[in-house]
Amino acid sequence: MNDPSSDLRSLLSTYQGQEDIQVDALQPDLRLNLLDTNIQLWGTTYQQIAGTGHNLLLACNNSTGPVEEAVLTWVVGAAIRSLRVEGKDQFTDLLKCLGIKPELISSLLCNCPGISDKAIWALYLERHGYLVATPILSAGLGLVVANQEQIKQAN
Repeated sequence: MNDPSSDLRSLLSTYQGQEDIQVDALQPDLRLNLLDTNIQLWGTTYQQIAGTGHNLLLACNNSTGPVEEAVLTWVVGAAIRSLRVEGKDQFTDLLKCLGIKPELISSLLCNCPGISDKAIWALYLERHGYLVATPILSAGLGLVVANQEQIKQAN
């Protein structure tokens, strides 16, 4: 079984500072954005809801009503919705309701360490239709990994 902490550490050490990262050749519609400015933007957004226990941020077309009835959209002009998903099944069910293909959901679960557990991730659609994921490094597992990397670099 994979360790989300070491998988996230490896992902960051390989790709941090880059955007439009294709991590799954079979799912080219999934991209990761690990640009520092994007990570900081999502971290700031997450800090506005800190303490809620939410582990998922979604750029949606609306901010009211059940999130399952929303549509993922690009960030500009989006309503950022936060929620807590408990495990892969709940994560999968939610994203299916949002219209994400099962193969793409599986790719998210494989390529975004801890996404349905202790890591906090933001998801949005890029203007060309790609699903983009960015980890939150200011809380949860992301903060633990970021702090470990800072300590490692200081030594």
